[in-house]
Amino acid sequence: MTRTSRHSTALLVAGALVVLGLPCHAVASCPADPSAPADTALTFRIGAEPPVRLDRRAITALGERQLTQRRSVASGSGASAAATVQSIVYAGVPLGVLIASVSGDPRERRDQRTWVFDAVATDGYRAVFSWGELFNSDAAEQILIITTQDGRTLDAYEGPLALRALADRRPGPRHVRNLCAVIVRALPNADR
Repeated sequence: MTRTSRHSTALLVAGALVVLGLPCHAVASCPADPSAPADTALTFRIGAEPPVRLDRRAITALGERQLTQRRSVASGSGASAAATVQSIVYAGVPLGVLIASVSGDPRERRDQRTWVFDAVATDGYRAVFSWGELFNSDAAEQILIITTQDGRTLDAYEGPLALRALADRRPGPRHVRNLCAVIVRALPNADR
């Protein structure tokens, strides 16, 4: 099953749950933490340590920021297609801020510089970020765990949480819909 068809199935199930009056977050469990309680919005796990489970309120308490993404969208086809500029306002918490709140200040610990961070979606999709991107880069503030888009909570297709790397040249590959976990793993030591 492709990622698109899994999302289509999830939307159908979410629609059925809304009709039945059930919460949409019951649609899919997180493959990185299948035993997480229903109120868990995001699981954070470092190696073999027990997971830290955060609800939406704990995430937003870290201090939401708003970022506006502007993109040019062509209407029509061919060389004469007119382009319109769209602005999308995202609100959320930078991934590095969340990681620092759970694991301590990673800029102070040298061993954390070999960490990589897997952002995991409910359908198993993953995007990977390095320590350098999150804690030693101007792009860090634009790697955002999104809680709202244009002032509205995310729909069943996107959320309840999503992650975007807004500074990426191609925004699709590291756009994680239905973000459910951040898994931290250390790279092996290089042979010297």
